[in-house]
Amino acid sequence: MGIRNLVKKWIRVQNKESAISDVTVLEKSENVFFETEQEISRPTEYDAFYDMIDQETELTGTVLLSQYDEEFGNDILKLVVNGMPVFIVREDLAFKKQQLPLAHYVGETIYFQLIEVNEEKGFLIGSTKKIKEKEFDRLHMQLKEGKTFQAKVTKILRYGAYLVIGDTSVQMLNKDFAEDHTTIGDILTIGDSIEVRFNRITENKNLRVEPLVKYKNEVSVSLADIEPNQVVLGTVRNIKKWGIFVRIAPNLDALCSIPTHLEVREGDKVSFKITQVLTEEKRIRGKIVRLVNNN
Repeated sequence: MGIRNLVKKWIRVQNKESAISDVTVLEKSENVFFETEQEISRPTEYDAFYDMIDQETELTGTVLLSQYDEEFGNDILKLVVNGMPVFIVREDLAFKKQQLPLAHYVGETIYFQLIEVNEEKGFLIGSTKKIKEKEFDRLHMQLKEGKTFQAKVTKILRYGAYLVIGDTSVQMLNKDFAEDHTTIGDILTIGDSIEVRFNRITENKNLRVEPLVKYKNEVSVSLADIEPNQVVLGTVRNIKKWGIFVRIAPNLDALCSIPTHLEVREGDKVSFKITQVLTEEKRIRGKIVRLVNNN
């Protein structure tokens, strides 16, 4: 093979290697281009939700369902925001621990914030805790400053009741409700409203209120109407170490010893037998016969 042929062969080899190298460079460039294109065209539907989290945006939504969810291992509420499901677990519904059923939320419109985006499974996590805490602190301040509110009764208890002012739950005790031993449940039912003012706040951040005007029962019963051996319906008002006070009529309490045959609690309805009527001392004594069905 002559010199000329060797040179031509060498040139062909160099051209071939150069072409292969050029193709490799083009392929790499093309891959970079496609990767950039994919990054640019990547769905940005979640960006708005991340912005809402960063800005602590307050949202509103209607609760669609409440249930125990196996995946969360908790009771949850479900809402929808911009077509995306939002779940709120029990612990994120209030800044104080509560064990009340969540079913009453269904159909209600609530305020909440987003706290997490789950892109993999396509849902959002919400919370009402910060909003509730702000509302609580605002109401606490307004009550302390002397402002009065209409509060709606939501639950009757033995010792008092739960009420709601706006979206904030407050408490009222029986002893703060009336001038005598009349209980809240004797006068009010769930759904009733009453004007209230500040009473105090407990160490556990329970906001307590009292009526603007305490209830006063104008009805009184004369001791002359009470006789020994009568059996009357009464309500356990106060339990002391040395005895129990039972209300047997408006503004009229009777005293009895603590029964050994049954366990009683404040608020229990009881069958009460009169044993003594001490007219001069204006006192009545008796004994609890049995508990009356409280349902």
